[in-house]
Amino acid sequence: MSRHPLLFADDRILLNLAAYWSAKRGGHPLPPRAAIDPLDMPRRLLPHLMLVEPTGRDLEVRFRLVGTELVQRFRRDATGKTSRDLYPQDSDYRSYLEQIYSSVIQRGQPLYADNTRRFPEEGASRVRHLLLPIAAEPGSNRAALVLSSISWSLADDGEGHQPPPSRERQIAVEALEKGVLQATLRGLLDPI
Repeated sequence: MSRHPLLFADDRILLNLAAYWSAKRGGHPLPPRAAIDPLDMPRRLLPHLMLVEPTGRDLEVRFRLVGTELVQRFRRDATGKTSRDLYPQDSDYRSYLEQIYSSVIQRGQPLYADNTRRFPEEGASRVRHLLLPIAAEPGSNRAALVLSSISWSLADDGEGHQPPPSRERQIAVEALEKGVLQATLRGLLDPI
């Protein structure tokens, strides 16, 4: 067992997305856009999936694909919309999203984010994002798109415990692949 396990090692959705991304890299720094096909992914991922691209205007991003589970959770379909379309100019959440996506795009390195968000009917939920960069062309380490997934659980465990503090962490590709290997050995991954 690794001394530094993946922060999302207990989340099958995020683990399966990491395994898919890793398999599609094919020895390249990042998987090329042509290698990513949502219809080729384990079916359980699709409802949780987002495909996000920079618009070229500041840190703004466009949501090219948004899974059905996310549409239901956020009560709107963000497909085709930009971060500015979805959130007011002064929105803290919009700034947060734009910053984490631009970090992945600029660095070409995976990022895991864990925070708490309030949903109208459920109250506070722990929201976990895994953002994985995709290159425009094979062999490039410049991200053109971000493959992303979100999972959540209730933040209130009924015992009055506080949810974990927000955190973001860049993930080295080697650490991600080591975590995927461990998940494979433990039988936690769906076939690709």
